[in-house]
Amino acid sequence: MSPFFSPIRKKVIFFDMNNTILDRRQCFDSAFLEVMNDFTARWDPGEMLFTSQEALQSYKMEWSRHRKTPIRSPISPDELRHICLRKALQPMPVSVTPAFTRSFFEQVEEQEDHFVALFPGVEDTLEALSHNYKLAIISNGNRKRLLNNLEKMKLTRWIDQDRLFSSEKDGPRKPHPAIFERALKTMSTASNQSVMVGNSWRNDVVGAASSGMDAIWIHPGNIKKISERRIGKQKVIIIRSFKQLLYTF
Repeated sequence: MSPFFSPIRKKVIFFDMNNTILDRRQCFDSAFLEVMNDFTARWDPGEMLFTSQEALQSYKMEWSRHRKTPIRSPISPDELRHICLRKALQPMPVSVTPAFTRSFFEQVEEQEDHFVALFPGVEDTLEALSHNYKLAIISNGNRKRLLNNLEKMKLTRWIDQDRLFSSEKDGPRKPHPAIFERALKTMSTASNQSVMVGNSWRNDVVGAASSGMDAIWIHPGNIKKISERRIGKQKVIIIRSFKQLLYTF
């Protein structure tokens, strides 16, 4: 299979961080269970009508149900977390107040970095791509946390902090064009010389295309192994996993 992009035409590859390079879903699950187990350890075994794993699955199902609603309600992510946690812990002997939810997820966030993990093939793929391209990150995540993750996972071998662009420091959140344009300017590259890689169609793919960049969408549920679409004049390649990037460059 011929690559879709080449070093002759492309100079910089921008990556999303969470759920593109880092498997945030896995570390959230592990952190949720860790915090849940800490809470339930204080209770009488006779009060346990639900296991921590069942609570996690109930929370995720409730979250998914709300997110798939055709007409999204105007509630904030914090409110949605509270609604889903209250539903998930309904069989348990605890009053899920907004204060409880806030404390619970603060502890989950603290635990998450203990479980942070890369998707399979990330290190080998970044190493191979770094020989022909400059690598950088554009993320909506918390900058301090992103930097900690870069260092902990030893990703600074390929992407140092000067190539990390976050909405916290570099303007509006994706998909707003401003954060992409800021990254392009700082990297001294043109939009047609750059590619954005991410797992979010709206934030990464549409956002990049609106700035004149081609994009690669990592979509595990894609029917074909690799396929191609267009957003206006911009090329969008769809792959199932991070390590398939080696087939696109």
